[in-house]
Amino acid sequence: MVLRSGLLRVLHSAVLFLLVMTPALLRASTPPVPSSPPERVVDLANIIEPALEGQLVTALRELEEKTTAQMVILTVSSLDGETIETVSLRTFMQWKLGQKGKDNGLLLTVALNERKYRFEAGYGLESVLPDSLLGSIGREKLVPFFKEGKYGEGIAAATKEVLAVLAKNYNVQLGGGIPLQLHQAVNPPASRGISIDSIDMFGVLLFAGFIIFFIIMIIAASKRGQGSSSSSSSDSSWSRSDSSSSSSSDSDFSGGGGESGGGGASGSW
Repeated sequence: MVLRSGLLRVLHSAVLFLLVMTPALLRASTPPVPSSPPERVVDLANIIEPALEGQLVTALRELEEKTTAQMVILTVSSLDGETIETVSLRTFMQWKLGQKGKDNGLLLTVALNERKYRFEAGYGLESVLPDSLLGSIGREKLVPFFKEGKYGEGIAAATKEVLAVLAKNYNVQLGGGIPLQLHQAVNPPASRGISIDSIDMFGVLLFAGFIIFFIIMIIAASKRGQGSSSSSSSDSSWSRSDSSSSSSSDSDFSGGGGESGGGGASGSW
């Protein structure tokens, strides 16, 4: 009986693989999704603030270190005619998120132009994060921010909720080392009023950020000119030269061999 169940699961995975990979020969998302995840946050649509992206990477790395579960966030500008379900499942299977045998991977895909998102869960997380729960997380935590154009905050809010569920399931504590900004992003202030003081402070911070960014770009450009041009060109298609790459030591991140049967939840905003 166990052997039969295993064979059915292999057959199911093979059929899903053919269904999602065949359209890829004709179509692809924009920008193209890399063959393997360069990091736990792959922001191809450039909708997550660099500082927040670094915080999310830190949080997701902590998740894997303490539970072995892998969660990756992917954003694309367009699905180029494909469905969010097809792109999400194909990417999950290609990246093999989660550990082999445990299948404890989770992929959050966001398509900006189509205004759609999807949580793709591995076999091993379907009981912990059932479709109904993922659907609620999307509607209650992610969508409200997305409707206001606050994509990074929405992703952070959904991620924090997922981490809370997984921490309880694995009986571990997560978030002790997460920078404050991630918590602030998922807890928007009750008052939406904007004072003159807050506008002034925002202007000062924006100006200071611009100056710092300009200096960093100059330094990066000078170092790039002294170094090998091949290494920079290989990264230019998907990475950004900013603080989001604060975890350069984790550049060898890859999936652990997990599988998904297509479980998850999709939504729009």
